[in-house]
Amino acid sequence: QVSGPLPHVAWVALGARVREPFGGQRRSQEIVEMGCCDTVGVVLFNLVLIGCTLPPYIVAKVSVFFTYCRPFRPTSTRPKVVLVLTCLCWRLLFTLAFWIRIRADGLSDFRQHLGSSGRPVVVVANHLSFLDTLLLVAMMPVSRMSRMKMFVSEHLLKMPILSTIVQAMGHIAVPFKPGAGHNDFELDRELMAIRQLELEEHVRSEGYAGWFPEGRMNPGDSTEVGLFRAGGFALACHVDVEVWTIAFLGNGMCWPRTSAAGGRPSKIGVKFERLCESSWEFVSTAKGGPGLNDEKEACKHLANHAHERVQTGVTQLFTEGIPAYQGGRKAKAREVAINQPLLSSAA
Repeated sequence: QVSGPLPHVAWVALGARVREPFGGQRRSQEIVEMGCCDTVGVVLFNLVLIGCTLPPYIVAKVSVFFTYCRPFRPTSTRPKVVLVLTCLCWRLLFTLAFWIRIRADGLSDFRQHLGSSGRPVVVVANHLSFLDTLLLVAMMPVSRMSRMKMFVSEHLLKMPILSTIVQAMGHIAVPFKPGAGHNDFELDRELMAIRQLELEEHVRSEGYAGWFPEGRMNPGDSTEVGLFRAGGFALACHVDVEVWTIAFLGNGMCWPRTSAAGGRPSKIGVKFERLCESSWEFVSTAKGGPGLNDEKEACKHLANHAHERVQTGVTQLFTEGIPAYQGGRKAKAREVAINQPLLSSAA
C-alpha cells in the first residue's frame, strides 16, 4: 500500500496504467516506452542526485545570501568552496549510480597533468545531454576545480536549486536574444562580448575556463560532433593557454536531450586529450598555423583542430562498443564511418 502521490515514473515502475495525470502526451509516451529497468534507474538516479546536490545547494544558498552584505571578489573563497563541494558530491553520485557504467580514457593523465604547463587552462567538449555538465564537474581534479569558470546556458539560471549553485560558483551565462525559438540560438553579440571579456579576465588571473563550443546540445546523430563556434576560441588567441578536449558518447542514452530526468542504465564513454600546451605556439606559423596576426583564422584553426580531436575520440569510442543514438534510434558501430572535421564559423 502506497500513501501519498507518486511521481509519474514511479507509477509506471509499479505497473500502473498511465493516462495523463500530468506532463503531456509526449512525456507519458516517453516514460511508458522506457521499460521497467529504465524507469527504476531514472527514479533511483534522481533520488541520489537530489541527495548529493543538497549539500552544495545549502552552502551555495548561504553564500548567495551573504553576497547582499559582502559581494563576491575575484579572490573570494565562497565560490571555491561551492565548486569543490559540488565536485566531490557529484563524484559520489556516479559512484552510487552503479547501473551507469563509465569508461574514461585518459582520466588519470587529465587529473595529473592538467595545468602542468604552468599556463591557464581551457577545456572544451562536445555537448549531448544535461549529463555532460554533471560528468565534467565530477571528473575535474579536486585541486583544480576551484579555479574553474564556465559558460553555461541561461536556462540553468531559471532552474530551482541549480540556479543557486551556478550563481554561487560564479559561472557566466551565455546570452541569447530575447524571443529566440527552440531551434534559434542567435546570440546577443554585444552582451556576449562583455561576458567573453569577463571570462578572459578570469583566465588572465591564472583561472581555468570551460565551455561547449557547439553552443547547444547535439539534436541529431550523436556520433557526429556538431559545428564548433570559432568565436569562443578568441580567448585562446588573447591569452596563451593550455587546451584540453573531452569527447563524450552515450550521455544522451542515459539522459536524453528532450527528457526532464535521466539516469537510465547505460554505458558512457569519455576521452580526455591535451590538444596543446601553448595555444600561441599551436597557431604560430612555425607550427603550420596562420599566426596570431590573423585572429579570425587563428580562431578557426584552433576550433577546427579541437573539433577534429573530439570527433576522432567520439568515433573511437563508438567503434569500440560505446552505444549511441543516430536519428532517434540506437546505432551500431558498423553503421558509422569516420567523419571529416567541420569548418568552424567565426560566430
